[in-house]
Amino acid sequence: MTCESKNLILDGYSLSYDKIVEFIECPSIQVALSAAAIERVKHYRSAVDQWLLEDKKAIYGVTTGLGKLKDYVVDEHDQNAFQHNIFLSHAVGLGPDFPEQIVRLAMLLRANVLARGHSGVRVEMIERLLLLLNKGVIPCVPQIGSLGVGDLQPMAHIGLCMVGAPEGRACYKGEEGRSNALLKKANINPVQFKMKAKEALALIDGSTMVLASSLFEYYQVEKLISIADMAAAMTIEATRGELDALDSRIHEANNLFAEQETAQILAEFLKGTEWCTPEGRQRLGEFSPRVQDAVSIRSTAQVHGAIKDVLQYVKSILVREMNASKDNPLIFTDGVKFESLSGGNYHAAHLSYALDFMGIVLTDMAIISERRSARLLDPIMSYGLPANLIAGAGLNTGFALVHANATALVSEMRILTTPASVGSIPSKGNQEDHNSMAMTGVRKLMNMIDYAHQVLAIELLLSAQAIDLIAENMDGLAMGKGTTILHRWIRQSIEPMWEDRYILADLQKMISFVESGEILKQFKIVSPV
Repeated sequence: MTCESKNLILDGYSLSYDKIVEFIECPSIQVALSAAAIERVKHYRSAVDQWLLEDKKAIYGVTTGLGKLKDYVVDEHDQNAFQHNIFLSHAVGLGPDFPEQIVRLAMLLRANVLARGHSGVRVEMIERLLLLLNKGVIPCVPQIGSLGVGDLQPMAHIGLCMVGAPEGRACYKGEEGRSNALLKKANINPVQFKMKAKEALALIDGSTMVLASSLFEYYQVEKLISIADMAAAMTIEATRGELDALDSRIHEANNLFAEQETAQILAEFLKGTEWCTPEGRQRLGEFSPRVQDAVSIRSTAQVHGAIKDVLQYVKSILVREMNASKDNPLIFTDGVKFESLSGGNYHAAHLSYALDFMGIVLTDMAIISERRSARLLDPIMSYGLPANLIAGAGLNTGFALVHANATALVSEMRILTTPASVGSIPSKGNQEDHNSMAMTGVRKLMNMIDYAHQVLAIELLLSAQAIDLIAENMDGLAMGKGTTILHRWIRQSIEPMWEDRYILADLQKMISFVESGEILKQFKIVSPV
């Protein structure tokens, strides 16, 4: 994707997943508010200014304190100090920082939410947030602290950077330091901007960091399932699998669209293969009809298709969340008068469930990949491949320990699939007595994605090796169209192993191909997710 002269206009209502992908892949994109959003934000902000002048209404977070301090009055003359105190008291996150891609996404998403107007902030406040984003000043945001009922702690760290507080940390052009110093380097005045009434709460309320993380993780998982299709096709080729399992009639009868699409993708990769025929199987001494393969081979389309169905549901949640008012309180108008209503739109229950769902299906994707890899190592299960995928087994150990990594990774992923969404622990004097714990889901899924990259890389490395080991036996028979391209691409960078060598470097290279998505660029895969 080319990124030259790209701009993204926010209106609070039309942010799409395609625009999110473009924003992730093109860091130079400049973001601005639409003219309609500017007028809408000004209109709603007028209500907050009027309420402050009247000095009569008790409005949570505007004229009152926060949490259990909701019964304490905040005077109009204390508003500036109140806004700054909110950031100082809430910016207490711990642990490692989020990746910059996620923080950039959070800044974009929060600006889009605020552009809807219901939060009652000033246009200047949103433009300040976008100024940092467009200039490349990215706050350093710790991962631990949010309970998934508003990302108060992480977003407060962004707030400190917005106002140029020395307590804030940020990155700018690869340099990490105090936000006030880095704002100066980016030609942004660190002392010019002060938050007004309601604006600090409007920034930190809503589960924005959870949403940003969920979107970035979904973006990665969407690529992973496409790579899983490719790895499965390579293993089917290497084991000379029975292609009847991909017959479109089987999948049409099952009435699941994503499964039908997956079977079509696998069939396209294997189109033209002569290895997966009775003649191909006979080359390694298999003279009786195969009839059908084991479930990990025969039901790949069903399992991968089911995973994609879940991911489609997750995507629908994320897209709706991107264009929703995630704040408390929210301001509404009937065209004549304004009303402030307190509610719970900040709660990330649906995001927490979605994160758990992604973790579950990602783990099962890794489980079936590991099972396919295991078959490649066994001469019986692979129908004649050399033991441990090495010639001269005994003197050479081959790929047994490479595969052991997949077993270990799947074991860890199984533990991580324990749902975070049912782990609510009350906090803040029981004012927040139900928490989604969505940030726990975010942090678990980060690890699971890393592990899944490695499991798929192992299957690709092993299946490529298997193909090389029997290529001489299969001389004169064609491989599938897609598997031929994929195998050749892998072999441009990673040589087959004819006897034991230090194979970790090759495995790490294969993992980097999967993590970067480079391997996907060799194909135009139309995925149902």
